[in-house]
Amino acid sequence: MKSTETPAYLCSHIFERTRPVLLVSRSEGDWQFLCGDTHPQEEVPHVVGVNHLFEDDPSLAELADLPPDWEAERDAAASPWRRLRIAD
Repeated sequence: MKSTETPAYLCSHIFERTRPVLLVSRSEGDWQFLCGDTHPQEEVPHVVGVNHLFEDDPSLAELADLPPDWEAERDAAASPWRRLRIAD
């Protein structure tokens, strides 16, 4: 049976739950959940189903309607999201 789960790409800090999600990007339609920190150049993103992120963190569920080629960022886990169109 083929899964219909939408993939989300996570940096290692988000996957390991050591830092909060501070940047969500839909560059070219792909979901990316990032901490906003630096990572080793050779780091390979982790892939999970986007619904798991929305279920685990209600503040991320606020972004379920984020359109492709938009991003949302915040200063801290308790801060409000700011939505921005990704510049070409």
